[in-house]
Amino acid sequence: TINDGDGGLLDILPHPESEKNHKLFYVYSFQNEQGFSLGVEQAKLEKDSLVDRKRLFTAQPYCDQASFYGSRLLWKDGFLYISTGVDKSKQDSAQLLTNHLGKIMRIKDDGTIPTDNPFVNVPGALPEIWCYGTRNPQGLTINPTTGEIWAHEHGPKGGDEINIIKGGKNYGWPIITYGKEYDDTPVGEGITEKEGMEQPIHYYVPSIAPSGMVFYTGDKYPGWKGNLLTGSMVLTHLNRSIIRDNKVIHEERIFKDLKWRVRNVVQSPDGYLYMGVDGGMILKLLPEATGL
Repeated sequence: TINDGDGGLLDILPHPESEKNHKLFYVYSFQNEQGFSLGVEQAKLEKDSLVDRKRLFTAQPYCDQASFYGSRLLWKDGFLYISTGVDKSKQDSAQLLTNHLGKIMRIKDDGTIPTDNPFVNVPGALPEIWCYGTRNPQGLTINPTTGEIWAHEHGPKGGDEINIIKGGKNYGWPIITYGKEYDDTPVGEGITEKEGMEQPIHYYVPSIAPSGMVFYTGDKYPGWKGNLLTGSMVLTHLNRSIIRDNKVIHEERIFKDLKWRVRNVVQSPDGYLYMGVDGGMILKLLPEATGL
């Protein structure tokens, strides 16, 4: 992997039958003579080694710098979903179906393309694309109540978003956004909505810099069942959101005084939450530590 910019090992996802086949998926950034890109592979875990590695997906085109990979993996109904970011110098690419930048892809576990993907029969469109117009998505999960895919993404200066992901939809970047450029000038025309483009169900101004995302389904933390947990890097906290009718009705910002850049949050099979933070720590959340 290449660790420049936002690069590195970006996500790991066990195959749904991993207890039997010992397979997993992972996505990482890399560099070769063509430039920088990201790849998704499937491999088999044997003791401490990955064997039978197979490349399932390579993002196109290659880029001349390493940044805004934004990638997360999700398995749903027999398909693998892959999110990708788009660098500022190429941000208009997020609106084009001829590349993989600023998109969410949907493939089978052998790398082939589902025949019912929304752009399979669109001339010039890459058939892997499930939806487009995303900026830098670093969270991807399933709402257990509705079965829908939820994603979040980084805005520029402000404008982080939470979206419900649906096939064929355009999520607007960089045409619409609730954020500004880093020098406080408008992004594009400075508009926040446009016909044919999806509105986020929630957005953040100022940015929290979200990373990692999971709906809590266990019983270890009283009152948290059904809540959405996300990491926050720039505001250094674990974000707990209460959801009603696909709206965020209340938020709690946990551990903010500890100044941890929370990179990921996951739920273990036994119902405990684990956080990964910048600097290398992996932390198990004990109910008493959350103030419950």
